[in-house]
Amino acid sequence: MSTFSSRAASIWECIEPVQVRPVDLERIGPGIKRLPPCYWEPRMLFFGASDTRVREVTGEFPHTVVSRKSTHPLFVLKTLPGVAQRVCPCSSKDWGARRSIRRGCVLQYTGVVTDRASYLVESCSFNLPLDPAFLGRLEFRGRVPEECLDERMA
Repeated sequence: MSTFSSRAASIWECIEPVQVRPVDLERIGPGIKRLPPCYWEPRMLFFGASDTRVREVTGEFPHTVVSRKSTHPLFVLKTLPGVAQRVCPCSSKDWGARRSIRRGCVLQYTGVVTDRASYLVESCSFNLPLDPAFLGRLEFRGRVPEECLDERMA
């Protein structure tokens, strides 16, 4: 094995978690519009994910792309080691979703009130691409309180 390939392999084996300085989101409140992924938490909601890009990543959602400017919200399902997040798109249409965000929910940190029910399309979940063109369009809306998530029994 060459020195280069073993050195390259060792770089990937030695990845340490990124240290992120804590930020008090409660204090910043409604002024938050853009939030770097290193500060994302489960149940956070973002608007502005390009339908075209979401379709590329999921291969199936949304079912129709009306225009290049159409968007859907993203819901953070969980954070992964390092700076990675598992997200899913949301839809105002119920495609057989197991969970939904209740209409009239007051989102944490921002106080934004949801104007409709949003169904979590978890069957189309994906790891967030760290592409600046994708991330730059996402607008932070707040964090969904646990009591605003409705769940259907299977």
